[in-house]
Amino acid sequence: MRDLAVLGFMLVLVPLAFSHAYLAYLLWCWAGLVSLNSYLYGPMAGVPYVQVFALIGLVLLFVSKDKHRLKWEPNSTSIVFIFIMLHGLLSATFAYPGLDRNWELYTNVAKTLLFCLLMPMLASNRLRLYALVLVIILSLGFHGVLEGLKFVASGGAHLTKGIQKFGDNNHFAMVLVMVLPLILYVYKYAINKIVRVGCITSFCIICLAVISTNSRGGLLGLVAVALFLVMHSKRKVLGILSILFVASVMLAMAPQSWTSRMESIKEAEQDSSFMGRVTAWKRASAIAVENPILGGGYHAGQAPSIYYQFRDKPGILGFIDTPPSYYPAATHSIYFEILGDLGFLGLFLFLASLIISYRNFKKIQALTQEKAIELAWANDLSVALMAALLAFMVCGAALSAAYFEIPYILIMLMEALKQQVLRDLNLTAQRKVLRA
Repeated sequence: MRDLAVLGFMLVLVPLAFSHAYLAYLLWCWAGLVSLNSYLYGPMAGVPYVQVFALIGLVLLFVSKDKHRLKWEPNSTSIVFIFIMLHGLLSATFAYPGLDRNWELYTNVAKTLLFCLLMPMLASNRLRLYALVLVIILSLGFHGVLEGLKFVASGGAHLTKGIQKFGDNNHFAMVLVMVLPLILYVYKYAINKIVRVGCITSFCIICLAVISTNSRGGLLGLVAVALFLVMHSKRKVLGILSILFVASVMLAMAPQSWTSRMESIKEAEQDSSFMGRVTAWKRASAIAVENPILGGGYHAGQAPSIYYQFRDKPGILGFIDTPPSYYPAATHSIYFEILGDLGFLGLFLFLASLIISYRNFKKIQALTQEKAIELAWANDLSVALMAALLAFMVCGAALSAAYFEIPYILIMLMEALKQQVLRDLNLTAQRKVLRA
């Protein structure tokens, strides 16, 4: 039944994609994030949905006319992304032998970066930026609402384990936390009452879905996002009261097992799970010390083929006492994952993309102060994007999630937003000159 429903859906979406390059681009994004293959078990499970819409979008990009499409011009974010792509190619080429997913992961990253590099050309006005945000919400929010409803229906007994696309429960919690500030943004600017009710309802359900993951990192991400949003809110008292209300509902719905697990956060040094992560960080940093420029290759930090070579090497964390390692576990940190896989240079480029995004955020905040009313939407969107990236940086500190598409899309979306603000300000200045 699911396959038939998706087949019918595709019979509508494919012609829609052929109708306009930007629609194909949005469907490319949707297909990549919604991960239909994770929910299908019949013939439609093998359909390469992302590739279908990506191919349509790329063809239309060259053969169709679009008066709103801009000429591609380099910017700080795109330049760093190009360097990440080239550096990743070298790292994959000179990687240690026996890395099962080396070229698969590089190819995935390269496809993501290609998608992002096209964004400033295509997301060229406020409506298109808003449409892209909606697609991200619909894609990621689908997973959260589905799991949240299961949690409610089970009376709090449902335990979310995640989906193949994102990984385990901790990865899934991070993804859900990242989408929450975007939902709040759409709620604030939606005119239709049904859309507003849908936003606030899905927000609450996704919060419950985060609880259902039983993820401590998810809780830390929620706290970080909440604090950030309150700091940048014009109604801080209302924001604090809203957070307290949502927190009280979450605690009322949470089972005792969740409360007990969250209390273990303060006992990190005695937590074997956390100390096992530190052991993996040592191993990844040891790989980087011996391969500072290119690292060991994609997923080198957890590769059985080189595990014994680096198992007992302390790397840059030799000052921390950790238990012995007995098997090649995942690196469990976006920062150490990049460090071990792509070396110190790779980590520098990764951090540079995050820093540039933060600088773009501060730039947007400064520019929109001049036009507080006209550009309030851009100001608020930049806060939502930065909050989502903060969730990635906080939750990802203990997760192997450096190659997820979502943060790279948000980083480039911040760049596209900044470019749009600059165009709006330039247009306003031109109008003033004409009036004078």
